[in-house]
Amino acid sequence: MSAPPPVPDTASRRTELDTLRVCVVLGLVFFHSALVFSPDDDFYVKNAETTGVVTVLAGFGVVWAMPMLFLVAGLGSRYSIRRRGPARFTRERLLRLGVPLLFGTLVLCPLPQWLRLRAADAGYDEPYWRFWARFLTVRPDVADFPFVLDGEHFETGHLWFVVLLLTFSLLLAP
Repeated sequence: MSAPPPVPDTASRRTELDTLRVCVVLGLVFFHSALVFSPDDDFYVKNAETTGVVTVLAGFGVVWAMPMLFLVAGLGSRYSIRRRGPARFTRERLLRLGVPLLFGTLVLCPLPQWLRLRAADAGYDEPYWRFWARFLTVRPDVADFPFVLDGEHFETGHLWFVVLLLTFSLLLAP
């Protein structure tokens, strides 16, 4: 059984989904800014004075914002697959999500890990380029799918949601 033919590109855009996406992303800016003042979070930067009020307010963001963003992404993917077809959708998602994920993982994610090591130990003097090589020393670990790479210092950091979006997109494409 073959897939239905793609819907022409003249299909109207769902502006309410765009509006919802913009609202959630703006809210996430405030969410991450507030985590600096939360006593319960292992955030990259922490203010000397914290308050539990932020933890309660941030809980709403955890419960509603990211699930809403994934819902909007899923609805948008449905329309995109129907309009473009599975092959073109997959190719576009690999370019729009895979390339930035690869760049961010190689260029942006190692720096916070290296800075954490330097902040935790005043005697730590490993040059960044040497740490970068250790950061990229990974092994496959499918047990934590879709986070299939594991290493002593490796992490996708704030790009975890891009890993999930790309994985869900590729699984939904067929």
